[in-house]
Amino acid sequence: MNWSAYLLKFSLIATCGVMMMTTSDSDLFEMMDLASNTPKKVATKTVKKADTYVEKIYPLQVVERSLAVPKKGAKAPLKAQKSKTTLPVQQATVSKAADQSISENAVKKVDKMNKIGELLAGNNGDNNTNANCTNCSLAGQVAELKYNQCTDKDNYLEKDLEAKEKSSSYIGALIRSNMSKKPMIKPVCIETAMFLQSSQSGPVVNYKTCNAGVAKNAPARPCVSERYFTLVNNSFEVVSQCMKSYIGEGESALAQKQNIHEVFGMISVESGFHINITSKTGAGGIGQFTSPAINAVNKVISETESYLANHSDVRCQKLAAEFLGEKNLMKTNATCDRVSIKEGNPVTNMIYTYAALKEAKDYFDDNVFNDSKIKEKFALSSNDLAKIKRATMIWSHNTGFAGLKTPLTKLLTTKYAKKKVTNADTFLAELKQYAATYPNKGNSGSKARIKETANYYAKIHQKISLIEEVATENKCLN
Repeated sequence: MNWSAYLLKFSLIATCGVMMMTTSDSDLFEMMDLASNTPKKVATKTVKKADTYVEKIYPLQVVERSLAVPKKGAKAPLKAQKSKTTLPVQQATVSKAADQSISENAVKKVDKMNKIGELLAGNNGDNNTNANCTNCSLAGQVAELKYNQCTDKDNYLEKDLEAKEKSSSYIGALIRSNMSKKPMIKPVCIETAMFLQSSQSGPVVNYKTCNAGVAKNAPARPCVSERYFTLVNNSFEVVSQCMKSYIGEGESALAQKQNIHEVFGMISVESGFHINITSKTGAGGIGQFTSPAINAVNKVISETESYLANHSDVRCQKLAAEFLGEKNLMKTNATCDRVSIKEGNPVTNMIYTYAALKEAKDYFDDNVFNDSKIKEKFALSSNDLAKIKRATMIWSHNTGFAGLKTPLTKLLTTKYAKKKVTNADTFLAELKQYAATYPNKGNSGSKARIKETANYYAKIHQKISLIEEVATENKCLN
């Protein structure tokens, strides 16, 4: 059998493994009163029975794949990472037609694998187990990524993560919990976004350490350990589950899922899902908050708190109880409030991100979409109108509200002065052109800023496409 046949075999096996990770399950957490259950041991500390936090996410079987090319006739071994059970795998058979087809596309596969290697491993100093994999399928290589082996240079978050893991806090429960069988966004996509973020700390992007509330530059991106990744993945899942109807009020279930998909893309662009990242502009954390943005959210955060506190899901009520309230407000002049695990991140920063998006949604409804004259200009289905509203909500995270309103209203009152909007995608492409041609005064200070604001929304879709190609060759949204 030739190398191409082996390539197909491993692609099929790894793809099956990825499919196993997305088996259906409607809930993220299994709610339970820990007082009636056997306590779960974490490292050297036992979680007290009196803890009332969510303690179990439906387990996701994570399979560790050996990607070395087997000898002829041998089966590729699959070894369970978190279970002693060995999963039987039937060796794939390859027809002559399939073998020929694979041979014709071998170069494309190799190019993709090389791109993954460049983006996710060796060339940027990452110490990943598959960095030297040269004969692996695309799906197999991504499935192998998993976690970094931490070094003295990049292990600086591990102490705080370990302390939280042993605590009875919500953050601790999120670290201890397994991943959902069917999360809104596939874990491999969040993992890929984290690896795609530059590993170097420098003048444009800095990673921070916090000691006694004082932020200092870290030498490198934090290692993507199992604790770190689990916290980030589970935090995004639970906050998104709680906030999807908050930013998508009145929209269909499909539209609400698409909102989360684009929030995933936005965070991938802003921070690569890294908790402690800051930019040269002073923005920090998962959602890259600046001081003015924090101040704006603090003025409306009581609405978010009320929404979560009155949610039917106890997980969401606990978010309000532990991360919001006057004593937990983010401070505009405190970098560590935005980036430190001790200050409740990434959960706090994610809640603020959704609160800011809701404020944007309300702004454009009040000032554009609900205007009686403008409202008549849209001849779209409810989901297509939701697509345009989603775009303005996400886009304005970079442009500011007024920064997007200027080109938006210009487009509606000129090109659509005497006609209706009948195609959402066409309209958004035109809005990109108008953002470059008719920028708001606050965004017109330089050609670079004009280009950045005009291209921001398209950049998010480009990032999503890259992650989906690299991570799944399909969609990140379940």
